[in-house]
Amino acid sequence: MSLDEVRALMTSEQSASGAAKTLQYYLADAGPGWAVVEMEPQSELHGNLSGNVQGGVIAAVIDSALGSALRTVTEPGQRFVTLDLSCRYIRGIKPGTGTVSVRAEVEHAGRTTGTVRAQVHDGTGRLVASATSTLLLLNQ
Repeated sequence: MSLDEVRALMTSEQSASGAAKTLQYYLADAGPGWAVVEMEPQSELHGNLSGNVQGGVIAAVIDSALGSALRTVTEPGQRFVTLDLSCRYIRGIKPGTGTVSVRAEVEHAGRTTGTVRAQVHDGTGRLVASATSTLLLLNQ
């Protein structure tokens, strides 16, 4: 997928993945080597028993942002899978506090792997998590 294809995803409801539809997150913006994925946390959909957004939900949104960023610099049709994902949670995210934004940036895009990092900000702009990932580019 190319940058143009990633940008086309922002305007097409049909292109959202099953995970994006279920968890209600969306690709908000993208450019060469970066992407932003956003969500509006809701307690009935994303909350845990502590009253925060479940960490696994945030990890899923991060994973989507990381993949979207890598897609902006790979060849059209290139497939890849996540090899590892390391999330560091800094503080809890309360549902109803505004849009959570995940900005991912490609650090390296090689022939076989890509490395991408991300930062997560809550609705007030505070840093709430960060992550890094290595993705394996699959043969066509």
